[in-house]
Amino acid sequence: MKKIVLLWTLLATLPAAYADHCDDLIKMDGLLTKAKKNCPFSYYGFRFQQDSQICMEKKGKEASKKLFLMGDATFDGLSTKMGKEALCEKLLKDFPMTVKR
Repeated sequence: MKKIVLLWTLLATLPAAYADHCDDLIKMDGLLTKAKKNCPFSYYGFRFQQDSQICMEKKGKEASKKLFLMGDATFDGLSTKMGKEALCEKLLKDFPMTVKR
């Protein structure tokens, strides 16, 4: 859980396109993509997705797939721990420019 909080803090405070943070960005894209399918979001920031794609091109297909799936699994784990509704609300609160109802 500490690792997720650290990731959350990092991504909430830094611009998305920093190349040094590609692993975290791709993981977060996996989490938010899963959230868009499971939460009542009508919007998921195109710019964020573009930045993730740039990182994926830098990291390569296999590494990117693993990172993306880690983010996807993080959604599942947090959803189980916090409850899906609480997680969706936290994402809305923490990333207001990236996801919206």
